[in-house]
Amino acid sequence: MPRERPADLRLAPGLTLDALGIPDADPDRLLTDPACVVVKLQRKVLVGRIGTPVGTVWVKRYNVFAPRVALAGAFTRSPAARAWDAAARLAALGFATAEPLVAVEFRRAGLRMRSFLVTRHVAGAVPADARWAAHAAERDPRRRRAARAALAAALGDLFRRLHAAGVYHPDLKDANILVTGDAERPACVLLDLEAVRFGPVGARRRVKNVVQLARTLGRRVGPADRLRFLRAYLGPAPRDAVAAFGRAVATAAARKDRGRAAVPAGPAPSVSATVICQDEEARIARCLESVAWCDEIVVVDGGSHDGTVGIARRFTDNVLVHAWPGHRAQKQFALDAATGEWVLNVDADECVTADLAVEVRAALRGVPPDVHGFAVPRLVCYLGRWWWRGPLGPRRVVRLVRRRATVWGGRDPHERAEVAGRIERLASPLLHYTYADVADHLRSVNALTTVAAARPNGAAGIGVGRLVVEPAWRFLRGWVVHQGFRDGFPGLFVCVTAAFYTWLRWAKAWERRRTGAP
Repeated sequence: MPRERPADLRLAPGLTLDALGIPDADPDRLLTDPACVVVKLQRKVLVGRIGTPVGTVWVKRYNVFAPRVALAGAFTRSPAARAWDAAARLAALGFATAEPLVAVEFRRAGLRMRSFLVTRHVAGAVPADARWAAHAAERDPRRRRAARAALAAALGDLFRRLHAAGVYHPDLKDANILVTGDAERPACVLLDLEAVRFGPVGARRRVKNVVQLARTLGRRVGPADRLRFLRAYLGPAPRDAVAAFGRAVATAAARKDRGRAAVPAGPAPSVSATVICQDEEARIARCLESVAWCDEIVVVDGGSHDGTVGIARRFTDNVLVHAWPGHRAQKQFALDAATGEWVLNVDADECVTADLAVEVRAALRGVPPDVHGFAVPRLVCYLGRWWWRGPLGPRRVVRLVRRRATVWGGRDPHERAEVAGRIERLASPLLHYTYADVADHLRSVNALTTVAAARPNGAAGIGVGRLVVEPAWRFLRGWVVHQGFRDGFPGLFVCVTAAFYTWLRWAKAWERRRTGAP
């Protein structure tokens, strides 16, 4: 299979790829770095934040997620290149954007497979909804009103200038508008530029943009601030014209919301996060940071000899030391120690994405009484890539459960949550930083196969089927059925290692039976 090769590489003046820590020109090195904070991970796009020698940067990866996208990519510029060009044109028109540092695409046999845009972090900037929420929390009524009025006017003025300059941004929601500056003089920075179009902006698109912002800011904005936005947007228009445009926006927003299920009102039930760990000082902080939004965090340490316990106590006072009894029993101990109505179980080498946290809260607000668990897709990061295929491809695991309807079952080292009730599915992934490198992978294979081989009656019925047929099928399933071949040599290595795991497990079980080990 032809190799992927970098193409259409663009760099900011005076910048080198070595300075960013990506000497092979592949920004996936940044996105799969354990220090990278992944904020969005979807089949279409992946976004992460990481510190580099030139400062904090944001990396956006545009995936080729369907054959039609791959075919179109043979004749069009990459999304990264379009965003790069849009940033330059917007800057020339007087609009602020995140500074682009690198744009590059990777092609195989002439087809674009992925592209990347690296931008500099905008210091002190927050999304428009976060700035609005901060102003709403201001205790001084006069300062609160003034700050909200200034932000509403700044947003209205931004939309007015964009449309007057012939700029149409197809997704002007709050998350794509950063706000900098102080409360009295806010300034706006545009993000997500790959689909920006230049040319006359018609009435329908003007309304669409205003609806996008109105729907995402939602109930945070009162009638007075909506009016300030419209007046800043429309300029010195007659009152009737302002009212007519406001009605058009309200009608379009209602039409957009029609048919969508309403989010149930009221608080979500309490959620406890449980984490079992042992000698995980290198990874435990990242894991616990990702569940800081939970109402309670319970950490059960199996007897670490490093700084794991001290790091965990920076995030929660509920850190318990319990001698390691095995995976299943330790997770049951953690479940019993939790007090929340719902429990989210996360391993020390896993992270909860921001999208998953939002989805969990939304799902629990309207959860039916017969639903007692949720299965979450777990996405693996290994060998410098995220695994959408092969033996390491996304696999759903039940991790969010009603505490009183759940026990931990299965057999070590493959424990599972056994839920007495219906299980639903969540779409956002749980990130699994499974192995540091190949040596770590092989150490894990050796340790886990030793535990699996020691199961009671685990050595019964070992023959050609266990030692030959089962490993061969494990390889073929990952390489052919799950399309591991599409990942080239890394896919081959992972499929061979999966087959080797199966073979080694039964070989160790055969050895135990032969030597009479307990």
